[in-house]
Amino acid sequence: MDEKKKKIFDKGINISKKDIFFIILAFSILIIFYILPTPEGLTFSGKLMIGILLMAAILWITEPIPLAVTGLLVMILQPLLGINDAKTVFSSFGNQAVFFLIGAFIIAAAIEKHGLHRRIALRFLSFFENNPRYFTLGIMLSCALLTFIMPEHGVAALFLPIIISILIAMKIIPRKSNFGIISMLAVAYGCSIGSLGTLIGGARNPLAIGILADLETPIIVSFFDWMIYAIPVVLIALPLVWLVLQFAFPIKIKDISKAKKEIDKQVASQGKLSIKEYKVIIILILTILFWVIFSGSSYYGLGIIAILGSVLLFLIGSIKWEDIEKRVPWGIILLYGGAITLGLGMQGTNIPGGTGAGIWISDKLFNFVGNDLVIVILAMIIFTIILTNIMSNVAAVAIILPIGLSIATKIGINPLLATMVITLSGGLAFMFVISTPGNAITYSSGYFSTRDLFKAGLIANIICIMVIFAVAIFYWMGILNLHIT
Repeated sequence: MDEKKKKIFDKGINISKKDIFFIILAFSILIIFYILPTPEGLTFSGKLMIGILLMAAILWITEPIPLAVTGLLVMILQPLLGINDAKTVFSSFGNQAVFFLIGAFIIAAAIEKHGLHRRIALRFLSFFENNPRYFTLGIMLSCALLTFIMPEHGVAALFLPIIISILIAMKIIPRKSNFGIISMLAVAYGCSIGSLGTLIGGARNPLAIGILADLETPIIVSFFDWMIYAIPVVLIALPLVWLVLQFAFPIKIKDISKAKKEIDKQVASQGKLSIKEYKVIIILILTILFWVIFSGSSYYGLGIIAILGSVLLFLIGSIKWEDIEKRVPWGIILLYGGAITLGLGMQGTNIPGGTGAGIWISDKLFNFVGNDLVIVILAMIIFTIILTNIMSNVAAVAIILPIGLSIATKIGINPLLATMVITLSGGLAFMFVISTPGNAITYSSGYFSTRDLFKAGLIANIICIMVIFAVAIFYWMGILNLHIT
């Protein structure tokens, strides 16, 4: 091989020895589960499904291959190993929640293309530009507000250059100012907390309602239903986490007049709303109204409305397919598809495609944790938050939710309660850079260290465990009476 060809060949190889080790480990576990005797009370297909679950968990945590590729593996291994036929596996990928996600991403792409998200962010920040502490609260609120209509990673990517330009104007030196640390962490944490509020903020939310819709007795959760369940968590957690940041990193500066000037400058540069921006706003408002009013309908549903809204954007010329190719994270769709099929395979044998693996695991966990409802809920929250901090939010929910639903069935609690507990806990990844794209995006700014992130994130996670636990006990179980099946 000549030198030129060797360089090209070497350039195409990006897998490290560590990646190879984790790939071998993941498939070795699957092979071991194939060879091992089938435990009592578990079918052979159920045993293989647990092997696939553990294989996917290792690959999703360590990421030696893209997350989406692992999602595809989860899909194709089921027919290859004889667990489910291809028709059953791939039909679950047609869940309407998948198309809701696609439509929501297209609408978000239109918002981003025309700069509406930036305009909203700057206008909202302008209300908090007189006090440094309130300014950081304004960042968190602005991020949370935007994640109601855009995916959280997109909001974090938007706010990064805006906040950096403000910090540069104020001559804030990276890692030398608590104001800089809090400003960036406020972006990351605001996006994470806000993403719980609607089905658009994080892909794990439509994943959860998709799994609920596939249950033996389907549970349909509308856009408005989700907001009723989730918004209280956002309203309580957001100010508490902001207070955690204030105590963890006391702000010493008092004058932020330069920040005000920079925001005013950027607001002025936006100019007046264009006709194209008005068109996108009208479609967005109509789509959200339709979600609120009709998403519980068996005829329309979330997916139909999301696709209708995205098609209208094409019809009025607000967006082109090239814009979608650039902005829609197709890998998330594939990861989502794998997660849906994983959840289906873990369900009971009375459901087409189910192997009973989730029920078998829940029996073992049930014997360990006990049947105390309060302890079970707390255990779900803690375990989910631990797992979501070391892997993708969607993947963490995909792994835990089928098991949580089986536990719910076992002890006679409403599957919707278990779903809300696990899915909302799955969005609270505060401690590590790898935990969520928002953490990674803001860390790239250089204004805080991994130690700063862990310090604030650990306390924030403990606070949020208590918040979700309290909401589950007093709101979901108390006021909404979700604990009864």
